[in-house]
Amino acid sequence: MSNIDRLDTFEVACKHFLGDFSNFKNLISTQVQSLNGLEWSFDKGSTKVCSADEKGLKKRCKVGITYRLQVELSQVDTEIIWSEFSRFWGATTLNQIERVYSNEELGRYQFIANNSIGDELTCNIYLPNEWNIPQLNMLGFVSARYRKVDVEEV
Repeated sequence: MSNIDRLDTFEVACKHFLGDFSNFKNLISTQVQSLNGLEWSFDKGSTKVCSADEKGLKKRCKVGITYRLQVELSQVDTEIIWSEFSRFWGATTLNQIERVYSNEELGRYQFIANNSIGDELTCNIYLPNEWNIPQLNMLGFVSARYRKVDVEEV
């Protein structure tokens, strides 16, 4: 298996992550009636360059990849999103799935998918109440990797 097949290069990992992220957004938009037909706000994030290693090569990471939507969801909608989140991301490279229960009594839900490399996606849902502005935010991070050109030179 080549480095590219394992998503070891920055460009391939970003392309794969963005594809999965978009597919998940589309999936929940069709599965949750409250999301159907709404216009999502998207931020492609930014690329950060790490310090050079002993060979002078610099890894890159992508931060701030975001889909966001101000929408009032119900607890039932949230459970559907959790079900789809755990099923969808469990079948990808971000297969370490976690649900943070500590703030759910306040109407704040958080789902996390990550992997051992450091890639991560968080899904935060705020249900309408006196403490929350109702919204759904998904934030992604692609951990530091070498560019394809750097891997091929070595």
